[in-house]
Amino acid sequence: MKPALPSFHELPPHVADAFWARWGSNTFLSAQGLDLEIVGVGRSIVHLRQPTAEQRGGAGSAEVINGGVIAYMFDAALGCAIASANLARPEMRMADPRELRQSTINLDISYVQAAAGPAFQAHGEVVRAGRGVAFAEGRLLDATGGICATAKGIWRVSLPRPASR
Repeated sequence: MKPALPSFHELPPHVADAFWARWGSNTFLSAQGLDLEIVGVGRSIVHLRQPTAEQRGGAGSAEVINGGVIAYMFDAALGCAIASANLARPEMRMADPRELRQSTINLDISYVQAAAGPAFQAHGEVVRAGRGVAFAEGRLLDATGGICATAKGIWRVSLPRPASR
C-alpha cells in the first residue's frame, strides 16, 4: 500500500521552507517572465502574467503563445508539484532538501486550442510520487479559465540520504 500524500490544502511550513531554499531562486523562470506558486503539497501553478512578443508566434499568429513556452511552463509546474510532494515525505525531515534530485523522463502535451490571450496559468498536480519515479498531470488555462493544453509527465527522483548527526 502506497503512503498517502499529506493534505493538498496546506503546505507545511518546513516543506515550504525546504522548497524555496532549493527552487526559490530559479533565474530561468524569472527570466522568462514566469512566476511560481506552490498551492499545496503536490500542487503548483506557473503564471505567465504578460506574455511578451517573443513568447508569441504559436500557430503562426502574433496572438498565440509558442508551444515551447507552454512546454516549459508544464515542465516547471509538474516538476515543482513533484518536488513539493517529495519534500513533504517524513524521511526528508532528516535530509538536506538541496540534495533532492529529479529530472524529466517524459512530458506528453496535448494542445487543445490556441493559447491566445493576456495571461496564462499552468497547473501541475501529482498523481503519484514514488521514491524513484513520480507522475504528474497538468492543464494550461487562459485568462478566462479555458483549457488550452493538457500534460502528463514522468520524472526520475533521487531522494537524498538522511543527514548524519
